[in-house]
Amino acid sequence: MAPLLESRGLLAQGWKCHIVCASPSSRPTKKKPSTMESEQPAGYFSTFSILDPNRPNPEGTGKPQKRNRRVYVCIPCHRRKLRCDKGQPCSRCIQADAADECVYQKFPFSSKHESGSGEPGETPQSPARDSPQTTPGPSGSEARPRLHGVTHWSTVASEFREGWPYIAGLDPKWGPRYRHLQSLKYLVAALPVHHFPFGEICHCSESRENALQSLPPRPVVDTLVRCYFEVIHPIYRLLHPAEYEFELQAFWMNVNHFSEEWLAQFFMILALGCQAAPAQVFASTGRRPSSWTDQFLNSSQYFLCRSPFVSTPTLTSARTLCLGVIARIMDIVKGGETSQLASLMGYLGRMAVSLHLNRTSALFPELLPYEVEIRRRLWLTIQLLELQVAMRTGTSCTYQDYDAEPPLNINDTSIYHTGQGWVLEQGAAKSDLALTDGTFQTRLSDLIPILSEITTTVNQTTAQTALKYDKIQAWDEQLRRKVREAASVLLMAAQSQANYSFRPRIQLEFLRVLVNRSLLALHHHYISAPRFRQFPASSQAVINSSLEILSVHQSWYQPSHGLDYPSSSIALPEGTTHRPTATLLDICRDSFGAAMLYLITSCRRLSLNVIQLPPTDGRQQHATSQAEIVRLVQTQLEDFRERACRSPSHYDEYISLAVAEGCLRGLMGGSNGGGLTAGLMEVADRIERTVLEGKLWTGGGGGGGEEGTGGGGVEGSTGFTPVTPGGFEGAGGFIFPH
Repeated sequence: MAPLLESRGLLAQGWKCHIVCASPSSRPTKKKPSTMESEQPAGYFSTFSILDPNRPNPEGTGKPQKRNRRVYVCIPCHRRKLRCDKGQPCSRCIQADAADECVYQKFPFSSKHESGSGEPGETPQSPARDSPQTTPGPSGSEARPRLHGVTHWSTVASEFREGWPYIAGLDPKWGPRYRHLQSLKYLVAALPVHHFPFGEICHCSESRENALQSLPPRPVVDTLVRCYFEVIHPIYRLLHPAEYEFELQAFWMNVNHFSEEWLAQFFMILALGCQAAPAQVFASTGRRPSSWTDQFLNSSQYFLCRSPFVSTPTLTSARTLCLGVIARIMDIVKGGETSQLASLMGYLGRMAVSLHLNRTSALFPELLPYEVEIRRRLWLTIQLLELQVAMRTGTSCTYQDYDAEPPLNINDTSIYHTGQGWVLEQGAAKSDLALTDGTFQTRLSDLIPILSEITTTVNQTTAQTALKYDKIQAWDEQLRRKVREAASVLLMAAQSQANYSFRPRIQLEFLRVLVNRSLLALHHHYISAPRFRQFPASSQAVINSSLEILSVHQSWYQPSHGLDYPSSSIALPEGTTHRPTATLLDICRDSFGAAMLYLITSCRRLSLNVIQLPPTDGRQQHATSQAEIVRLVQTQLEDFRERACRSPSHYDEYISLAVAEGCLRGLMGGSNGGGLTAGLMEVADRIERTVLEGKLWTGGGGGGGEEGTGGGGVEGSTGFTPVTPGGFEGAGGFIFPH
């Protein structure tokens, strides 16, 4: 079946421009003494060549270069230039019916490697195999080993043993089409910023004046800030709303009064506000939201790089980096990899430690109570971001040893401005059972230590070193009890405040996603083959947690509760439909994808009658049968398809889920015949159509690239002139939620 998008066109030519083939024989080689030739062992691994000990050395073959390193692949895969999964034997040799030929080379550089004095568990003939997720790969002149923990998507997907060769593109028949699909993600990417937010300013003419004069009209800015506080702020409580409103009013009166750090934070807030605002907000600007997002991110990066955030970090610079991590989590920054997210989070954590945010306030008696509270909120948010990054990247939480107190359970009105500055009302703290603006963070501070310990533990263990099952059950019960306690308070708020139930509802749903994601990781080793037969309770717990996560996904994707915008900001046209909670889908996207993969694996095992569905208690509102779970997976997949062209990461996730669902359908007899590979070719056609439709939706740029006529017109064609801030006196005040 021919691909819908021909791979031999411009895309293929672009790839050829980056490929340089070098033959060892084409390079001038220096004649080596015969004694050196005799010292090279059979099958010597070179940077540029490999010699098979079972095959004679052909005449004219160049000698290996002097600079050599170990290659972590088997001889057959290296000879055929194929990717090797380092198995014993590897999957490619198994598929080629050549498992006996799958051998690895000795390390010839030192005798200590042959004597077994290297890393524990490693032998001269084979690399260490403590975990199947160790995937070394070259980086420059070094080999950078990567160990993916159980929270990483590839570890979750590999549990679907029958579908994994297709999800990873390892099947020989499916491989070429899969690689073609992978190459199409570069049609989605635009304006790559690989080192955001630390450099690569795209516009050489960028300056403070240009950045400020390019702001949209003040009503649009006010609406973007309000959207940020309505949707993002309830989860990441970085700022005090009243204080930021005070600062924003002062900004409009004198834009030159504020520092580069504050402006970097300001533009980052606008970029995140673009994700939560309806598209109609930008109608008067003549530009699409993605175009404004790119501009705001570039401006934020410009101001951050010109601030002394390295030599003199402040709370403002730490908050800006927190917002940058959120932007990375949501994948609104085009370019980069998941590993870069972990690096950015590591720098942010070290900055927080240098600011002593992790230490108790008793060590700093000179701080005012208001300053202490702001520092506590910031530290808890950094802990939350670190937990999310660790879950996504399959790594550990770094900073678990701290003595900082949790934020107070107070309302925002307890912090107010006086002639002496901002003060915290004495005795404003409420009990843990009372509902305030700070209830979510107090509940989160109770969960974060447990969730961080679980994530760190499971990502550092293997199936052989997994925790005892009684410890798993104890943690499971503890997490479920804490969620019930949080729900008893937050649900009371959602029911008692009919006019303002949006915030406590999404806070509770976010907690449920976070906890159930940890429960999936907690039970992972006990639902892996062949253990799942011995521990049926873990399989049932995974199904329940996955369904709970996807119920939140459905609630956010098609919410029954809306978000009102103040008439003093932007008046939306009648009949405008907007889903502000769709922004939260990107914040928890990896959790939703993991739940889908776990359900697909569970459906396959249910069809084989090797596991049983969890018992129903009459209170569950999600699927309760295998057929309902399959329909739920198919329905949720369409939601992922709709958002597949937002970024290359969204596209990669959609490919994995679509291929996994196609494998499940083919294995369960739901394809149109022709075998599993033929059914996957139909899946590939749908994926390619998704790319084509995504290009049409966005006017040619997928995730916010070149402006097109379909998405608000070509930039500059509407006669829109950037307005200087402050030129909208009396255009309407900014109203913050209270």
